[in-house]
Amino acid sequence: DFLAARVWQALWCSLFTILVALFDLSACMKVCTRFTEEIFSFLISIIFIVGAFTTLIKLYLANPDVEGDDPTAPENRAKAFLGTLLGLFTYFTAMWCRAFPKRNETTPLVRKLIANYGVTLSILLYSGINYGFRDVDVPCLDMPDEIVPPATLNGTGESRGWFVNPFGDETASGYDTPGVGFIFFTAVPALGLAVLGYLDQNLTTLLINRKDHNLKKGGAYHLDLLVCGIFIYPICGFFGLPFTHAATVRSMSHLMSLMTREDSKNEHGQTVSKVTNVVEQRVTHLGIHCLLLAALGLSAVLTKIPKVVLAGVFLYMGVTALPGVQLYERLWLWLIWDTKKYPQYDYVTQVARKPLHLYTLFQFSCLAVLYALTKVPNPYISVIFPFFIAFLPLIRKLVPKCFPSVWSTEDLKALDT
Repeated sequence: DFLAARVWQALWCSLFTILVALFDLSACMKVCTRFTEEIFSFLISIIFIVGAFTTLIKLYLANPDVEGDDPTAPENRAKAFLGTLLGLFTYFTAMWCRAFPKRNETTPLVRKLIANYGVTLSILLYSGINYGFRDVDVPCLDMPDEIVPPATLNGTGESRGWFVNPFGDETASGYDTPGVGFIFFTAVPALGLAVLGYLDQNLTTLLINRKDHNLKKGGAYHLDLLVCGIFIYPICGFFGLPFTHAATVRSMSHLMSLMTREDSKNEHGQTVSKVTNVVEQRVTHLGIHCLLLAALGLSAVLTKIPKVVLAGVFLYMGVTALPGVQLYERLWLWLIWDTKKYPQYDYVTQVARKPLHLYTLFQFSCLAVLYALTKVPNPYISVIFPFFIAFLPLIRKLVPKCFPSVWSTEDLKALDT
């Protein structure tokens, strides 16, 4: 019984997470440098971007759930064309709104409001346009008519109860009641989940609390994990809900929406944007989750939002999370053949061309391996994913010892601080 096994996995994960918090193991994150942070941040952005384009590409493929579906049929071509336009225009409109404060039209307050609510405006605008073409039948969000667990009792068609029985129920006919050995076996996948939660939570907190963000209030690494261990994981397990922890891209997007930035010229004459202030509060968090709760009663409205519009939002979130990631900046240097035209970042002026590009290649290779692990269909291989993330700080520590002739201590300091 999958759900029963998942309850025990949640309880083991809860135990591991509480022990991590009580024994101050978040302090181990001090070995995690920009090398690991940026690989992880870049990975999440890529997942958002690839997911967005995957949604659009599926419009041009046959639907396996519809027998005899022909993507070349006129109605399907119209659906794919309109869906692509809606998704891409949602992205471009949100990006245009984001850059609106730099324009001269209207007042500063209006420009700021358009920038802050550009994504919401884009969703409303293109959902409305799609409603005008509702005969084309672009796929919209699927929302249930009532709030019930999706799993059904075997042979009855009735929904299972809200509470998952840790010793199995009728949803898994033919499976034995979990024994003691099976209960202890679930500790193995729970360890991977605990490691992933530990890294996701702490790496996101590290990214949020970077020095250049000028935050005044510190992070609560162990308190966050203790809350997850005591409340989140057991509740999610017993109710059959998805396990939750920090969401990197959304957390960064939330942080950026609360920032005030100023542009200035550096010593090389380039425009540099620096954070001058961040509104640190809990009001927007509370507001977001109140809206999530209210959304439970808005299923009739949410079913009018096309999936491709949300794909455009995901693309926007993935793309806007990349600026400021040094690995992303260094990848663009590969396209500039004349080194005199390189942007004068600090690390560009301090590190020679060859070690600079080799470091980028090495870091990008780690990113490629990590992304590949998220796509491997074999569960015995993909389970390595959280452990490979945990291994990245060690890989970074081994770099100067394994390749002393490639990168000097000064090079690594300039690239990794």
